Amino acid sequence: MGSVGMGPRPHWPPDGWCVYKTAMSHLFGRLSLWIDPVPRDGPAQMACDEVLLAHARGPLLRVFRWTGPWVSIGYFVPWREAAATRPGWPVCRRWTGGGVVVHNGDFTFSLVAPRTESWSVLRPDESYRVLHLALASALEDAGCEAVLFQGEAQGAAACFAGPVRYDVVDGTRKVAGGAQRRTKRGLLHQGSVRQSGLEAGFGQRLAATLAAETEPWSPPESFEAETTDLETSKYGRDEFLRKERP
Repeated sequence: MGSVGMGPRPHWPPDGWCVYKTAMSHLFGRLSLWIDPVPRDGPAQMACDEVLLAHARGPLLRVFRWTGPWVSIGYFVPWREAAATRPGWPVCRRWTGGGVVVHNGDFTFSLVAPRTESWSVLRPDESYRVLHLALASALEDAGCEAVLFQGEAQGAAACFAGPVRYDVVDGTRKVAGGAQRRTKRGLLHQGSVRQSGLEAGFGQRLAATLAAETEPWSPPESFEAETTDLETSKYGRDEFLRKERP
């Protein structure tokens, strides 16, 4: 699985209207979809997404499951604050930002795209907005009420305590949020949806909302070994998890 260079300059939409139009139709022309069949613990989930971004050749959506209840914390969340959220629960630190997220039956996904994709070089608030427009559209198609929150931030350390701008809400509560990480290679978005009764095929529905064409993706033979190495050397280490000021 070779790495991606900087490649050609991304295609910039000619004006803001086109960015909005793209968000309301499809973010990508083609998207790879990986319904990850392996339930993973927290450090393995984080390592998996970092490896995906490091080798991304095109946009890829991963839908994944956890080994059980977990708490994930944003890269800059102090350990003391995180440890008090769910005493006794396993905790992992994300590479992305954001606050504290309790994973217990939520629908979780990650989206990676290299810098050759226009979505990955949008401003942070805009890349968040257009992705959540697509997510809200997919939720509405699945029969769920879903709109973007336009007000001032209401959240605390716990991500689902209250929405921030462009989170997905159902009118009374936050149902979806996410966090992002940008590198010289591209953009990673990690998302969580708390909506009861979601259809089993919602991952496919979300993929079809994001792109005009989708295709299944499977990792190469070296993928799991690389993920395990990164989990061992970074995400599974107390030095990374328990730091107060990353």
